[in-house]
Amino acid sequence: MLFYGCNADDDRLAASLATLSVLDAHPANATPLKGRGSSCDNDDRITTVGQTYRPSGPRAEVLSFYRDAAIRDGWTPPPEDDGEGVGCFTKTVGGREVELSVWFLDEMGEKYGDDYDVDVTSSLDGGGWC
Repeated sequence: MLFYGCNADDDRLAASLATLSVLDAHPANATPLKGRGSSCDNDDRITTVGQTYRPSGPRAEVLSFYRDAAIRDGWTPPPEDDGEGVGCFTKTVGGREVELSVWFLDEMGEKYGDDYDVDVTSSLDGGGWC
């Protein structure tokens, strides 16, 4: 039987992803904004949980911080890793592949200065957006 749309199982996945420590990690010069957010894509049933931060230092320092924190926490960098960013790190959590990315909001055409998101994504079958 095929299911369309997100349901309570996806909500439980979001609650589980929200507990990942990488979402709480941030450089000393970054401030968390609002609460942690989550969403689920009805078509692909991929769940995203993220935290937005406002840094007061350079972007390179933010990316370096998360790259180091991710590796220390057992996240695997992508095969084409250039050693500078945090895009599509993966980790198996509870038998499911989870993906981690850090991105600056203005990269999506939004005007939020240097605010950035730390996102983790997965699905009930494992794997996320990266």
